[in-house]
Amino acid sequence: MAAHMLRIYEPLYAVGQQQVEPLFLPLPLANNDFAWREFRIYVDFYRQGRHRGLGRCGIFSPKFPLKSKIRTSQFFDFCRSHEEVDVCFFNPFPQVRYLAYNVWTQGEPWHPGLIQAAQSLMDAVGIPWKIDRMPRHDERFLAFSNFWAANEKFWDAYVGGILIPIAEFLQQQPDHPAAMQVMQDTYHSNKASFLPFIIERLFSTFISLHPEFSCKPYPIFDIRPYCLNEAEWEMAIAMKPSIDAADKNGCFTNDLVESLNQAAISNTAQGKRYFQNNPHPHTGRVISDHPTVSS
Repeated sequence: MAAHMLRIYEPLYAVGQQQVEPLFLPLPLANNDFAWREFRIYVDFYRQGRHRGLGRCGIFSPKFPLKSKIRTSQFFDFCRSHEEVDVCFFNPFPQVRYLAYNVWTQGEPWHPGLIQAAQSLMDAVGIPWKIDRMPRHDERFLAFSNFWAANEKFWDAYVGGILIPIAEFLQQQPDHPAAMQVMQDTYHSNKASFLPFIIERLFSTFISLHPEFSCKPYPIFDIRPYCLNEAEWEMAIAMKPSIDAADKNGCFTNDLVESLNQAAISNTAQGKRYFQNNPHPHTGRVISDHPTVSS
């Protein structure tokens, strides 16, 4: 039925790029802004009003089949079986719930200075979030890679209410210290600034702070295929019993939170060592270290 239409777009950002997933709608991009990455795509899409209309829509990377390890038709079926919710999403890193307290404590070891840069951005834009006080992100909220499809109400609240003000600030005040800070380089498999890693963590942050929106994560029962190497799998399994119990009871002691913080640091360190010589499964490249510039 039209009332439950599902539209997921695949960005086509390179000359001659072929569409990967036939179930997605092509989204040719005239402006391939490398510095902003997918943030630019969401901002332009929203400003054009393309999110408006019946049903839910999303913008998924061509890497969705690679990262999700499911058939795209399975995600479509999942969305259609939950037509009552505002947003359905897929998290291709389910193991992170056992390796970090939330998306920010996971990101900080990988991108030192991420939390401070994100907080400076929030303060400059006037978004009243305290990044270092974010709640627990379990499987209800944990999401990476922007694999979400939402209705117009959610788009207006999240993209219109959070991402658009950030975009306007960066465009209008590029020389502001907070704007310059988020555009500094950080560690990744190729050159990238803090900005895309901040943006991809805002979805989990938003839904964890806005229970008025109904969200449904695609269920993943076996995390092992998603672990990036054996060491990560072993660390996640070691943490799993205590974390599952805490999530079930809704009670994290200070000691357990600290254990997760240490797990995030340890997993990052071994991951950086491992991917110096082993190609990352999502990029096919080894990781280069791009040190941040002191502000």
